[in-house]
Amino acid sequence: MINWRELELLLSELPLENSYIQKVTEHSVHSFTLSMFSREEKAWLLYFEIATPDAVVCRTEKMRKKAEGAQRFTQYMRAHFTGRKVTSVRQLPFDRAFVMKLTNSEDTISVLVRLFSGIGANIIVMDEDDTILELMYRRPQRGEEKGRKLVIDERTSEGDKHFEVRPWEGDSFNKFIDEHGRAKATAEENDRQLERLQEKRDKELATLSERLRRQEERVKATSVYEEARKAADILSASIHLVSKGMSRIELPDWDGNIMAISLDPALSPNENLEKLYQRYRKDKKTYQMALEEAEETRKAIRDTEEKYNALIEEGNMQKISRENAKEDRSRIQQDTRPGIRVNVSGWDIIIGRSAKENDEILRRDAKGMDIWMHTRDYSGAYVIIKAKRDKTVPLPVLLDAASLAIHYSKAKKNGKADLYYTYVKFLRRAKDGPKGLVIPTQEKNLSATLDEKRVKEILS
Repeated sequence: MINWRELELLLSELPLENSYIQKVTEHSVHSFTLSMFSREEKAWLLYFEIATPDAVVCRTEKMRKKAEGAQRFTQYMRAHFTGRKVTSVRQLPFDRAFVMKLTNSEDTISVLVRLFSGIGANIIVMDEDDTILELMYRRPQRGEEKGRKLVIDERTSEGDKHFEVRPWEGDSFNKFIDEHGRAKATAEENDRQLERLQEKRDKELATLSERLRRQEERVKATSVYEEARKAADILSASIHLVSKGMSRIELPDWDGNIMAISLDPALSPNENLEKLYQRYRKDKKTYQMALEEAEETRKAIRDTEEKYNALIEEGNMQKISRENAKEDRSRIQQDTRPGIRVNVSGWDIIIGRSAKENDEILRRDAKGMDIWMHTRDYSGAYVIIKAKRDKTVPLPVLLDAASLAIHYSKAKKNGKADLYYTYVKFLRRAKDGPKGLVIPTQEKNLSATLDEKRVKEILS
């Protein structure tokens, strides 16, 4: 932060008097730049930073990044500062504050700038009678609010502490302060980018690690596929002992141990045998796929670690910023998808809140094996539960989806409803019907009570 002597030097170097304000550019809630013009200097830039530990006003050679929106005070400055001429600048004695007079063909206004770091920091615009017209920060407890008269207290001495201008180099103190501030801001931004990159890396690795954990569980669960083959071979050797209607049989294996084999009483002996072999073939295929997927995930973890470690070691901030920007673009794309998207106990659920969203979700997101759910006799949301390979939707997830469907329907006021659900592949569009209207087939019925507490937990 600058002291009052440094502010005095900065102001003495600035060609403020007789310069015109052409444009106001906001960078953050605490900083903005005035684009100035004078006959002698032509176009030049004046940077302000208020209410931060680095509060400053100085001439700058580089326009900082423009903020996406505009604060209330920035909008006021654009409306009332643009086109005005700076007719005088006066620093308050022994203080980090100064007053500018801005004039146009209609009137003159005063702008008090206080370069403090705490609650005293402010920019206050007054008319010729010192009545406050607008403020950067409204502080009624200090008497600083629109419509009140401002009494400016001026110091009569420096006080006990003596201030000096810090050692500096270069063509001007303004340039020194500007370069120092931009270098510090760049270093802070680089630190933020590195931190974001590390968070992005950790998030990706955590996702991959969780995926690998599930795949390894699947490998373990399907690694007993040879047991199904063994049971089928033993049953085949003793098929003459099996008859239709049996639900279980105990037979000796090749080592003389007794093996209990479950049977379907509705199937014939040969059909039961074929069912065991089918189970063996399915489990073997699932096991091999799980092994391949787990190895692919391990490779993805290694590649992810290598990619991020290389970026961090190289330290190229442009590459790091580009990598972080990918996440921003991905988030923007994700946010533009229709409907509300939540995760319930590991299951992805999409909720369409209107006919348009329902239609877009069915066209863009829903797959054949996803579950579609809707309230009976009430208009409302389509709820889609995204399918998982070889997984059946658990009843608690189904009931949570039902609560969401009731919450986003006209049945909400009743607190309960009958719903139907089916696979998306069993939906057909109503011919010449309104957008999003579908007719379900092979649907199942479900009666559910709305659990508002659970809905709030899910949506939060």
